[in-house]
Amino acid sequence: MPADEGVLEAAFTGNHGWYWRNRGQADVKVILRTRGDYTDIKKAM
Repeated sequence: MPADEGVLEAAFTGNHGWYWRNRGQADVKVILRTRGDYTDIKKAM
């Protein structure tokens, strides 16, 4: 749906890996807001 939104918050501290998969046909815009110390944040196409 065009107006869908939500929040995904880690349940515990430590290293995490995340991915988003668009199963629909329409383009999806993902806004990533992060906080903490990072060695890498990568955009995969």
